[in-house]
Amino acid sequence: MTPAQIEQAAQLLKKARVEKSVIESIPLQIRPQTLKDAYAVQDRLVDILGLQTAGWFCACTNEKIQQMLKLEEPYYARLLKDYLFAQPAVLESSDYPPIVIECEFGFTLGQDLPRRSAPYQRAEVEEAVHAVHPTIEVVAGHLENWPEQEVWSVIADNGTDGALVYGAGDRDWRDLDLIQMQVSLLVNGKCLRKGYGINVLGDPLQALVWLANARSRDGDGLKAGQMHNTGTATDIYWVTPGDEIVAQFEGLGNVSLQVME
Repeated sequence: MTPAQIEQAAQLLKKARVEKSVIESIPLQIRPQTLKDAYAVQDRLVDILGLQTAGWFCACTNEKIQQMLKLEEPYYARLLKDYLFAQPAVLESSDYPPIVIECEFGFTLGQDLPRRSAPYQRAEVEEAVHAVHPTIEVVAGHLENWPEQEVWSVIADNGTDGALVYGAGDRDWRDLDLIQMQVSLLVNGKCLRKGYGINVLGDPLQALVWLANARSRDGDGLKAGQMHNTGTATDIYWVTPGDEIVAQFEGLGNVSLQVME
């Protein structure tokens, strides 16, 4: 893509965000066709939004999500500070396009994992982790029926981020079996989704290793004190305004969200 095409695509996505609306698609003449182009539009979108990055998330770590988006590996996008909320959170449905809920493991770091030439090994990433958090990702794509869109457009839309609600972190996370941890999504008191940590690239910590290396390769790494998320352990759930949502991470804790009509 040319700089002019990147700018046009980013401005179109910005307009949709400001108007809290969705667009049918990114016009073909300015639509990203490669991963490099998608990240370039994403970078420019966040730049012109003027919002602070509070962390990174990797998406498409769940096999079903990969199949849905026709992608063979994860991708990353930014968590934006203005849309990061401690639980219990209350969000207005009118502030977002149609909302999808995902139940994710969040990691805060106690030390930076900066850009470098050598790949990070698992032990190094483990050493950098300060705490693990139960989180709810509020996915709010600004593309109509985003699961059916080309994946490069989804990535350009900052990975269809909406908001992130996080629970208290556990610093003794090494005592937990993140791979076999059961994750349940309760909506209005009823359990509608169940999954396990193994659904997150086989291991949520391994997904964090992927993210650390992807951001080391493409950017300035991962920073201490920020939140870094690793993809959904459960199938997605499309929200109905008025829903009261609780994600239960067995042994780790709960995180709750109410979506007002």
